[in-house]
Amino acid sequence: MKSNVVEVETVVVGMLEGNCYLVKCGPGGEGVIIDPGDEGDRIVAVVKAMGLEPEAILLTHGHIDHVNAAGALRRRLRSRVVCHPGDRAMVEEGEVLSLWGLQREPCKVDQEVLDGDIVPVGGSKFRVIHTPGHTRGSVCYMLDSLLFSGDVLFKGSIGRTDLPGGSDRDMAETLRSRIAVLDPGVRVYPGHGPETTIEYEMTHNPFLHL
Repeated sequence: MKSNVVEVETVVVGMLEGNCYLVKCGPGGEGVIIDPGDEGDRIVAVVKAMGLEPEAILLTHGHIDHVNAAGALRRRLRSRVVCHPGDRAMVEEGEVLSLWGLQREPCKVDQEVLDGDIVPVGGSKFRVIHTPGHTRGSVCYMLDSLLFSGDVLFKGSIGRTDLPGGSDRDMAETLRSRIAVLDPGVRVYPGHGPETTIEYEMTHNPFLHL
């Protein structure tokens, strides 16, 4: 998707097919990498092809299928790693998903963000929306009318709540007070699967009919 504001490229990575988003939002190629879950070499190749200069690596949450390449990309691209403090330990120390046989390079978090914080990049502003439920520190990043939702919201579904840090109660509150209130025209870039819109989800997603 291209516009005069941003360019977004999706790279599906890893055995769990996570969506890594490369977002260019500045005339000099300034931008971010969102959720580099694996296959760092392939992500770097797309970064170079786009002419992207990633200032930050934004993590929606700390599960390994969203952070597995973050440490390597931080080192190679000299980009700062950003996440919510609720998931910092998962990012830096690993967690239960490593038991699935996945290995990862340790990753240092450079910047913590809270609900309502703004991450400025290339003249654009990514707004942080704290959306617990999938994990305690799950966040979405809003850029203009684009929502990078991590594993909170998928097309027709939502993220799991039965992993460590997950909560049915928190997820229900997140969907009610953070997702359902968004403008219907917002385009959603989820952590797995195809793009969608808030309008589509409010009509077709059973978890938003609460």
